[in-house]
Amino acid sequence: MINQIIFIYMPAATRITWRNYVDDQTANPLKFFKPGCLEDLRQILVEARSGGYKVKAVGSGHSSSDIALSQDYMIDTHGLSQVLDTGWLDLDPQAPPEEDLFFTECGITIRNLNKLLEKRKKALVNMGAYDGQTIAGVISTSTHGSGAGLGAFPDYLEAILLLGEDGTLYHIERSRGKGISRGPVQLPSAGRLRFIQDDAHFFSAGVSMGCMGIIYAVVIRVTDQYMLKETRFFTTWTDIKTALRAGKILSENRHLEVLVSPYRHQGKDHKCLVTKRNKTEAAYKSPLLPRRHRKILPELFVRVVPDVLIDAVMRFLINHFPAIIPFLVQSELNTLTDKGYIDKSYKVLDLGPYNNLAAYAAEIALPASRYLEAVEEIIRVVNQSVAEGKQYLNAPFSLRFVRTNEFFLSMQYGQPGEPFVCMIEFPTAGRTIGGMELLGRIETALYAYGGIPHWGQVNHVGGTGRSSLERLYPRFQEWLKVWRALSPEGRFDNDFSRRCGISVS
Repeated sequence: MINQIIFIYMPAATRITWRNYVDDQTANPLKFFKPGCLEDLRQILVEARSGGYKVKAVGSGHSSSDIALSQDYMIDTHGLSQVLDTGWLDLDPQAPPEEDLFFTECGITIRNLNKLLEKRKKALVNMGAYDGQTIAGVISTSTHGSGAGLGAFPDYLEAILLLGEDGTLYHIERSRGKGISRGPVQLPSAGRLRFIQDDAHFFSAGVSMGCMGIIYAVVIRVTDQYMLKETRFFTTWTDIKTALRAGKILSENRHLEVLVSPYRHQGKDHKCLVTKRNKTEAAYKSPLLPRRHRKILPELFVRVVPDVLIDAVMRFLINHFPAIIPFLVQSELNTLTDKGYIDKSYKVLDLGPYNNLAAYAAEIALPASRYLEAVEEIIRVVNQSVAEGKQYLNAPFSLRFVRTNEFFLSMQYGQPGEPFVCMIEFPTAGRTIGGMELLGRIETALYAYGGIPHWGQVNHVGGTGRSSLERLYPRFQEWLKVWRALSPEGRFDNDFSRRCGISVS
């Protein structure tokens, strides 16, 4: 059944300022659109072509990079949030059961998607720590959760409906025999439609950062609803490094994350917080509460005290008294320990109110064979920056493990002999002195270990001159061939794509 969400089309707005979620990326596009249907999108593209303007679709602005910015036309996709009828798909008999497929427009947020899945007693196979992004945004940037045996968002993509610059709607799936459909989607408003079952197109368009067209809708694979139990405990870097090298801790846990303090605790080892999340048949830990929280007091504090006040106080302390940062990092780890939190999967995977604090981050994918060395390098770079210039990383950095995939420009693209990648994220509070410079220094250092930056986080791909997309992504030329076929006019180029070396003739 179609989810009856009504969105009224708004005429193009002018002289607006678009901002991302932490207000560190802004744009003043020529026109700003809020379409409500596929035909609205087509009309915007007709207007853009007639005037020779570039077009960029944006979601919730959860990226710290310049990926969403446009000087010409920007399209807010939140009005495109209807659930579409899987009956319009001509499913192959070998396709997953219809109840395990979810067909939706691009602008639905992960938060609303989880609510709709819950009503069907279904769930996402995996998700990240935030639920405010749109489904198209997380797929097209290869956003991920954690689990060495679990993939990033595009891993669960079965079909993509991509609107090209000339108004053609491309229905793209894996090659015949591996795709879910026998023929094109029977969407009533499809208009000019081209059905493509080809691995090169699928693994290019799936992670394309909005450069090949506007993702109108996707079909994703979901699973039965399940519960997770989360436990968090302290250890040291020496001990967890030994366990990670042995590998058993990764194979025995569905989800595993490690937070590492870059500073020695009491002059000794580096403290780490390990988070394990595993399926459980148990009910809520506390029957007296409608939802079992992690630690009540820290979450209550973050919910009650205004975000702007917390951000202002933290920024003042960090910028005026930087020597206390190691203490603050340790205190942050102390608030996160928890002996056990049980709830539905999407609630446990979501970090909750901490997502509202103003911070930006860089995140680098490291191959399984090199990430432990990379952690040592991060610690070295941070402490050298502290000693020489009082530049501190003002939060612990995280290790999350994600199964490799086949998408040509995914950070998790599978290198030979590498079953998973370690996504290392190093955040910093917004507008802190030396914060952005330190992130750039760490990013540059990690290239020597096979590091690949996250498209949606702070990155300097193409700007440093030290690496090229051909080196980072061995199948970049194949991706580029599909890009030329789907976007010969370069209608979806922007400063980001030019900086990274994607928009080349």
